[in-house]
Amino acid sequence: MSSDTKFHVHHDAPEVVGRRERLGVRILIVADGSFLFAMIFTYFYLRNLNVNDGWIPKGGHTFSAASGWMSILPLVVAAIVHKFGQRNIKQIGNFSIITLLAYLYGAYYQFHQMSNMPFIVKDTHAFEGSYASTWVLIAGANMFHYILAAFIALGLVIRARRASVDPTLEKWRMRTASSWFTWIAIAGVICAVTTSMI
Repeated sequence: MSSDTKFHVHHDAPEVVGRRERLGVRILIVADGSFLFAMIFTYFYLRNLNVNDGWIPKGGHTFSAASGWMSILPLVVAAIVHKFGQRNIKQIGNFSIITLLAYLYGAYYQFHQMSNMPFIVKDTHAFEGSYASTWVLIAGANMFHYILAAFIALGLVIRARRASVDPTLEKWRMRTASSWFTWIAIAGVICAVTTSMI
């Protein structure tokens, strides 16, 4: 009977496992990017088409350009904090908590925006125009990014506090998480730029 109490997950070398996990996240980024650019294309297509003033009907409401930037600010902050955490591995637990809190706050703020949309017709509960529909689609994408990133950040917090992981594999996992966090920050900026052009 062995006295080794470490939990072994993989039989492959840590570098092999790390590269495989990073490849999976990069494929997810490519898939997510295709959806994102389809939403951006839809936004500009409907905006420029504007059939019968259907983009924003007469008397219609919009969000301010600043509200889009406020909703993605936590994405950018969390990505930067995670990068600092990668440089200071001894403090990664604290940086992971800050990252998680940024994503949770961002999800709350995005949910608050979606709950208080000014462009819903009171009588029919329908959207006022194409702008409203595409805004909700883009806000939903931001919400998806916040929820998934919060889940990943929670895993980083738990692993930093409790797990004993191979240091090489841990570096790969931090880089893999950083790839996703950086992508969603870039995606958020693209969405904010898009919704700024009302």
